[in-house]
Amino acid sequence: MNNEHYSYPSLPQAWVIFAIFLAASIGTGILMVVINELAGIENLSIGNFFAYNLSMLFVIWFAWRNRIPELDRTLHYGAVPTILYPLLILLTLSFSVALDPMTNLIPMPEFMEELFAMLAARDVWTFTMVGITGPILEEVLFRGIILDGFLTRYRPGKAIFWSAFLFGLFHLNPWQFIPGFLTGLILGYIYLKTRSLVPVILVHIVNNSFSYIIMYIYGADVVSFRDLFAEAGPYHLFLAASSALFAVSLILLYKLLNKSSDPWTFISKTDSSS
Repeated sequence: MNNEHYSYPSLPQAWVIFAIFLAASIGTGILMVVINELAGIENLSIGNFFAYNLSMLFVIWFAWRNRIPELDRTLHYGAVPTILYPLLILLTLSFSVALDPMTNLIPMPEFMEELFAMLAARDVWTFTMVGITGPILEEVLFRGIILDGFLTRYRPGKAIFWSAFLFGLFHLNPWQFIPGFLTGLILGYIYLKTRSLVPVILVHIVNNSFSYIIMYIYGADVVSFRDLFAEAGPYHLFLAASSALFAVSLILLYKLLNKSSDPWTFISKTDSSS
């Protein structure tokens, strides 16, 4: 039996998943607005939390039920070398800063700034959604289901590209598309080499939590690291140092993940050494 003819999803099927996510997001969003109005709930973060998580769980359930049990209904959580974790944290933090100029490529209208301010609300509901449940659910969907299915159908480059492209679109705004796409490429490569959701979830949690903490400390008006500096000189120095650190981290990551060309050998060697 050739997995290419049976594994889920294909690229057209992934677009269907994306469309269902849009519909589920709109539907749950409207539902939560109505519930908030009827119940007199003023804290919109609670509604946002349930709307987002319910829509994501529904989409994951839809994608999961369409997988063939014998081939696809597996989420991979294989062990990886311990040294990988601090390297991924360093890579993620430096990459967040290195990507900063892209946030300024397109001027952000006022309504988008208000939306980002809502996503940076200083409460446990928002932090849990942005920093914990969001990264876990998104990685299960985009790497654990979509990319995992793509890798059995397409060449690795094509599989990672399209999963990253969909991940960028998933953010539903042009200000996060390019950073989301580039982040998706790195996450896809890590998943390709490790076949484990553990490291990609870690990267996603660190990235989102770092951004949330910055906005929590300095306020929603800070949409770029440039806003933290009074002068351009120190910002450019900070940006250059972070970019250099990211480049070094990326090289080290590449060397670590390519000790074995076979990702399954990579995992089995790790398991035997632990």
